Amino acid sequence: MKSGRSALRAILLVLFSSATVLSLTAAQRKEARVSQVARDVSLLAPHAAARPAHLNGNVPEGSAVRTGADSRAELTFADLTITRIGANSIFSFEENGRNVNVENGAILLRVPADSGGARIRSSALIRSSALTVGITGTTVMFEHHRRTYTKLIVLEGSSEAWLSKQPGKRVRVRGGQMLIVKAGATHLPEPVDIDVDRLLRTAILITEFPPLPSLNLIRNVANDQKKSGGPLINPLVDPTGMSARDVNASTRPQSTPFKPPGDRNRKP
Repeated sequence: MKSGRSALRAILLVLFSSATVLSLTAAQRKEARVSQVARDVSLLAPHAAARPAHLNGNVPEGSAVRTGADSRAELTFADLTITRIGANSIFSFEENGRNVNVENGAILLRVPADSGGARIRSSALIRSSALTVGITGTTVMFEHHRRTYTKLIVLEGSSEAWLSKQPGKRVRVRGGQMLIVKAGATHLPEPVDIDVDRLLRTAILITEFPPLPSLNLIRNVANDQKKSGGPLINPLVDPTGMSARDVNASTRPQSTPFKPPGDRNRKP
């Protein structure tokens, strides 16, 4: 009888331990890890005071990340989705990084092909003009400033963009293309072809971080552009009439070059 009770306790202990491990694993998948951090980066958890972000620290689902001037951060999720946040930005995520909201500033988002995709949404003064972007297996840059413009650059893969008020009217943006939407827009313009090779050499969300897992795919896009020989827009030049300084916060040089941790002695 005692041996039977002992065996039952052992089985229950194994089941309890397994359930605990599964629960922890599910919770960990909803968190992001801070894989890079530079200067002024804060984490804003719901109903809690802001706290500094630290390298290898966890960022729970529903939290926001806020960066200051000349500040940068990178979050890595369990499925190797990567989000890089530029200076003067506010970014939040839900559903394991699958739903992303950019209140202000610039991000780079890399989503693995087998991860189920993601959605980026801007925060707009006029809700109907908020831009939503759906991506799967793609690397994109997304920049949003509520009073002026929203910019989407697809580095590799493709995406669909639409205004919140017009979900049925979608624009396909492919690798090597850029879409700029002015604040208050009632329709989306056609995307334009940009010089990806130039972007690889100038975008601080690329050059000031370790190489992306999708870097070879982005280079393939740049090489295909060179082979085609078609006209390409310099991503540092604004095709809409706004100043280049305003449109390219994610690509213009910083006053003080950012060097990733472990690379502090590198020359600018």
